[in-house]
Amino acid sequence: MKGWERHAMCTTPYLSQEDLAILSAFARVRGEGARELASLIASSIPLPATQKQARRVALGATVRYRAVGASDTQAVVIACPHDANALLARVSILTPLALGLLGHAEGCTVGIALPHARTLPVDIVEVQPPSSHLCHPR
Repeated sequence: MKGWERHAMCTTPYLSQEDLAILSAFARVRGEGARELASLIASSIPLPATQKQARRVALGATVRYRAVGASDTQAVVIACPHDANALLARVSILTPLALGLLGHAEGCTVGIALPHARTLPVDIVEVQPPSSHLCHPR
């Protein structure tokens, strides 16, 4: 057993109604990444519209994370593809990192899909809710 496999992995994402609607729209109009988005949507549990987000990764959220076993953290903002910018640490919802983080709560350990059927376990250290996000397919 690898050391990170002893961590309690969070496997079920919980997404707001608004995020599910936006992700579904992207899955319908995007060729690249549509299959992964559809898989995320299918495996998610929708949050009731009245339930407050409890430090969960949502569209527009700022997420501080670290690879399991590492001491350094990194921060990214989960963004729509047309707003993504590597220099500003704005990560597209179509990337494996964003797909792995979306819907999971602060304190979770999640697996980020890597090439060749590998997984990078990361700890979600902090989630700052979005100040606003106007994310719609173009």
